[in-house]
Parts: sequence; structure tokens; C-alpha cells
Amino acid sequence: MKILTQRDYEELVQELSRASTAYHTLDAPVMSDVDYDMKMRELRAIETEHPDWKVKHSPTMRVGGPLRDGFKKVTHPRRMTSLEDAFTAEEVRAFFERLKMELPRGFIVEQKIDGLAVSILYRNGRFVQAATRGDGEIGEEVTQNVATVKNIPLMLDAAQVPAEFEVRGEVYLPEASFQKLNADRLAAGDAPFANPRNAAAGSLRQLDPKVTAGRDLKFFAYGIGMDGAPPVATQSALHDFLRRLGFSTPDFTLVDTIDHLAPVIEKTIAARGELGYDIDGLVIKLDSFAEQEIAGFLTRTPRWAIAYKLPAQEKSTILEKVDWQVGRTGVVTPVARLKKIELMGTMVENATLHNMEEIERKGLYLGAEVFVRRAGDVIPEVVSTANATYSPQELAAFSLAGDNVPSFVIIPPKECPECHTPLTRDADKVALRCPNPACPARVVESIIHFASRKGFNIDGLGDKQVEFFHEKGWLKSVADIFRLKDWSMWLMGQKGWGEKSVYNLLDAIEKAKTVKFQNMLFALGIPEVGEFMAGELAKRFTLDELMRATEAELLTIDGVGGVVAQAIVAYFGNEVNRREIERMRADGLNIVYPEKVAFDATLAGLVFVITGELSKPRDEFKQLIESKGGRVTGSVSKKTSYVLAGIDPGSKLDKAKELGIPVLDEAGFNALIAGR
Repeated sequence: MKILTQRDYEELVQELSRASTAYHTLDAPVMSDVDYDMKMRELRAIETEHPDWKVKHSPTMRVGGPLRDGFKKVTHPRRMTSLEDAFTAEEVRAFFERLKMELPRGFIVEQKIDGLAVSILYRNGRFVQAATRGDGEIGEEVTQNVATVKNIPLMLDAAQVPAEFEVRGEVYLPEASFQKLNADRLAAGDAPFANPRNAAAGSLRQLDPKVTAGRDLKFFAYGIGMDGAPPVATQSALHDFLRRLGFSTPDFTLVDTIDHLAPVIEKTIAARGELGYDIDGLVIKLDSFAEQEIAGFLTRTPRWAIAYKLPAQEKSTILEKVDWQVGRTGVVTPVARLKKIELMGTMVENATLHNMEEIERKGLYLGAEVFVRRAGDVIPEVVSTANATYSPQELAAFSLAGDNVPSFVIIPPKECPECHTPLTRDADKVALRCPNPACPARVVESIIHFASRKGFNIDGLGDKQVEFFHEKGWLKSVADIFRLKDWSMWLMGQKGWGEKSVYNLLDAIEKAKTVKFQNMLFALGIPEVGEFMAGELAKRFTLDELMRATEAELLTIDGVGGVVAQAIVAYFGNEVNRREIERMRADGLNIVYPEKVAFDATLAGLVFVITGELSKPRDEFKQLIESKGGRVTGSVSKKTSYVLAGIDPGSKLDKAKELGIPVLDEAGFNALIAGR
């Protein structure tokens, strides 16, 4: 993706935020690990080049995802950080060379387990608490569930550990256990898990610990947290220490220099399929804890460790057919139907093709042998053709043959496959779109989205039920959900619907009428308004206020750009949408609003640059400035209003003096806030 404008940047932030939530919170990834890593790298590069574009909800500021409902929040005793990624040995070398320090004790190279990161707390040698990583500061308490993982000791030798001792590691599901679990789920009529990582995360996040206990989860420890000096001097010695305490730790190799990393990578890739559990990379660390301390941390990552990402596993198969599917926004996307193959423990017969431009770029055609990659995707991706008979140029020429186009050439539809409305192309000329808001596929997908867990969370109204009710003519729009009771007598006569199941559904619908405002906004499916943006809007507006809001008012909210503001105004300006909302209100909709956050315009219109060492982390000052309507950029320019300078401010202070920009110390900054 080539970033040309701030709008493109905002769209990338939203795309990665959605993918992060799907991966970390729902355990249902919508993007491959490889794509996510590359797009995250691209995002960091953009924010370095355009620091004034950066928004406070950027995924680069976060480690994991938001918390799920149903679990108590736990504040970690010490922040759980993430790791910077590398894709070549040279990138690893460059990462450590930036430290500009001699490394006499070398490096440790550990397996990077593909599971769920957890922190386990022991007091006086006794297991007392376990939590997921969450956002790095606050996680989900999963104490009872983690206690069921059989290779985690519940008691340690108190003489060997301090009074409060934290062990960090990864909960995972062995390959054999994953295969058995999916076989059991299929036999019970349940959908199989996409991969062992999803299965492990889903198993650990069960509200009933008995379910977790039956899943044969395992744990690898790789780190500790404690006050004072660690009990050993190196990470390699820590492995021995943890093993003596009763923990399993991942395999590791010691190397003197990065020059010796390549053979370790090759050996790991060769043995990957025989491990019995999934790994998605290697973690390269300074082995010496003393050197780690000297290296220190950046905002969200250590400077002494980096993750080397292994290439995604791929297999070849035959592209047999391409179907075109219509989403709730009308975008029509191609889906590959493949000759079934087993890939990373899962049978695969469908794969995403993204859009026609991707099909043409990859030179795909029916009957072609194609490489399919699965790296955490629910729907894998077709990577490329293998030994292609036709080049992309030849296929493009074939497609212009009018009525004589060969049958193996993939041709995009001219009309919607569901409602037969002529399709349009988006402004980027890539996405095909059905413009008919009454298209059956769009309506069904909109209702499914509306009833989903992050929306109105209506238990018993899933994909199949929505499709069934729509076919019957009982659900023609989202507002019809609250009038399904009018069809209850007819529903009881349908196959699979007894009196109890009907009453359970009607009860769930009745309960759903009381809904948090942010959930309602997400459920409406307003273009550009995802989970995060719905939450931000809910803090500032009531429904009536939002329906009257102008683009100018919306643009005062951090993260709302022109595209988002236009989409919101257009949605509520549509009379059909307004009627739907009024119908729901008439049927008893009860909106629960969050505590209102008053807009503080103390620093509105002012642009700050922060430099030097201050009494608190720079990010806290940045958040304070933004909460009062100001903006923080990374470089001093004529547009800068003030420079907030601490100890050792560096060249930014010189630049401010050169341009005549006012410079504030902390006392001056506090006075500015109090005096305006």
C-alpha cells in the first residue's frame, strides 16, 4: 500500500486496529501474520516521516488488544512489552548495532511459541494469580483456567524465589491435542478452530475452567519479574533456573555473533514441522542481564531483544473456481475455491483473493496450480501461481477477446451476483461495489453485523438464523429484529424451532433492547466507524446530538478525519437510516450512555514539541496536551506553538531558538494550562 495522503494513513490505522482486535480479543484473525507485520512496519515508517499525523489510538502504541467482557481486569506488576520484528538476519544485525556497545557474552536464540502470553504471580512460592497480556498494562484474570494447565507448578521452592515472583511465558496447544480437539468439535457439529494458537487462546478464555481443563494446554516459561537483582546473570542460566523450579522452557541456542544466526534459522525451519507445537519465529536476546539493563527500553519494546519472523508455511493446490461474495457495505470480493489440502493442521478449500487487481497481478486462472499460505488466517491466502502456463500479460489479452474469452480466464462480474444490479467501481478503481442498499446479501450481512457480539449481542441470532428469517420475509432490515415476536407462532412450526428455543430467542432480543451506545453505533455499520471510533463518539455525543452533528464538530475529535466525518454525516442524513432508528426507539430501544467527557479546549489550536528528560514519561505529557485540545508533533517548525523542554533537550531546542518558538519548562507548561 503506497501512502499518499493523511486519509490513507488513517485508513491504515483503522485496518490494523480492526485486525489487532480480531486477533488479540476475538481469537479470530482477519489478516495473516505476515501481512500484519508488514503493514505495521509500514505504519511505523509513516509515523516517523509524518509525526504530526500520528493519532493516540495508533496500533504502534499498543502491545495487545482490548479486554473481553466476563473477565476481571488485572494490572500487571510490571509492564509486559512487545518485540520489534525482523525478517532477515541483516535486520537483526542492524537492530543490535544501534546499541553501539560491545557484546562479549553473545546472544541467546529462543523459539518463539505461537500461543497466548500470560503472567503468573507467586507469593511465598504459592500460585496466586494469572493474567493475559491484554494491552501490556492491564490484562484479563485467568487464574482458575491457568491453574488447570498441568505443566505449570502451583507451588515453588520458597527458598529459591523472592516473596513476590512473576513468571512470564506462553500457553499453547500441542499439535496432537489440537487435532483431537478439532475432531471432537466436528463430531459434535461445532466449527473447528483455525489453528492451535486460536484453540489455545479460546481454551484459556473459557468462563468455565472445567472446559479449559479438558483441552490439554501446555506452558513454556521464558521470563521472570521481581524486585531486586535476578537470581542468575544470563538468560541462558534463567532457563536452567526455571527448569529447576519445575517449568518447561522453549529450546534455545547460544551464538557468539549475529554471523552465526543463519545456520540456526535454517535448522529451525527444517525441524519446524517435527516439533509437535507451533512456533512463528525466533527471539534473539542479549544473553547477559547486565547488558540488557544497559540497553534499556523504548516506549513499547526492549532494545535488547528482537523477534525474527519465520516465513509462513505454504503448500500448492489447484484453483478450481472463483466465487464472488457481497459484503454488508456492498463490496464484491472474489473467493478462491481450491482442491482441498491440509495446511498447518487444517483442511483448506477456500482462500481470499482480495480483488480483481490482485488476481491480475498474480496471474491467476482457473485450473492453475497455486501456492496457498496460512499464517493465522481464518481464510488463507493465494500467494502466487506455480509453474504458470500463462503470464499476466497473456491473461489480460485473453480477457479482451469479447465473446471468445477462454473458460479458464477469471472475469469479474458486471452485475451483483445476488440482486443483479450493475456494479460500480470505487474511486480507487479497485473495489467492485453493489450500490443497491436493498441487495439481499447486503441486508443479511448488515443484520448479522448488527446482532453480533460487539453490536447488540443477540444470542441465537447467528448467520444461519438471519439468512432463514430473511428468506421467510420476517427480517428485511435491522429494525425488524425487534418485531420478530410477531412471527413467533409461525416460527414454532418450523423445523428445529421448538417452544423453548423460540422463547429463548425472543428473551435475548428483549434483553438486547438495552444497549450501550458504543455497541449500538458499531452495530449500525456506519462506514469508517469501527469499535474504537464508536467508543470515542459515544464519549462525546448522545444519539440525537450525533444525528445533528456537523463535519466541523466531528473533526474536533482525535482520530476523526475528513473521510470519517463525511461518512457519519452522510449516514445520519439518510432518511431510511433515520426511520430505522425511530422504529427501534418505538419498539423500546434503551440506550445506555457512558459518563460524558466534557471537551476541554484549553490548548485548542496549539502545536507542541516535547524534548528532553521530564519528570514523567513524554507520553503522559502528550496525552495531557491532546486531552485539552492541543496537538503534539515530532519536529520543530514554524507551525510549532511551544516547545516543552526538559533536561538535555538536544537539537530541537536549538531549532526552536532559531525560529523564535517559545520554550517552556514544566513549571511554565503548568502555568500555561492554568492561565489560559
